Amino acid sequence: MDEDNFISDEEELYRSVRKLSEIDSEYIYDDTGHLIFTKDAFRDQKKEPSVDRAKLRNFNPSLSKLSETDGIVSLITKEVRSIGKIETKGDVKNLSHAVDVIYNPIHDEHENLAHSLITVEPKFFGSENKQKKAFKLLRIALARLATQRGWKLEPK
Repeated sequence: MDEDNFISDEEELYRSVRKLSEIDSEYIYDDTGHLIFTKDAFRDQKKEPSVDRAKLRNFNPSLSKLSETDGIVSLITKEVRSIGKIETKGDVKNLSHAVDVIYNPIHDEHENLAHSLITVEPKFFGSENKQKKAFKLLRIALARLATQRGWKLEPK
């Protein structure tokens, strides 16, 4: 395995987080002013939230912003992997999905050589409803990790 393609447990990962409107936000502040990231900070149509490898962004979180007003959260690969198992209840048996981070650079007009994906093995499958429930559990776990770490780069 090419060691440049393997994401070590110690690597820092960046995720762009936005506040689209007062009612559609990927983060909130509670009544005491404590920052909380919502599960929406990790939504993804393909159920594989994207992150950037900090070292491939020269540890400059602003390079991972998807829009000028976004903020950046950071996660540590080991913490993501240590989410453990995402359990889904099946008709025949319960399935466990191991969480991982894999390197997935983009080589198109939006080139991003730092791009990576948070994945599960085996992939979520079954009814759309079961997939949504399992992915929701992953997003909640990722939001908790982000909340523990806070902002890497605050939004504008």
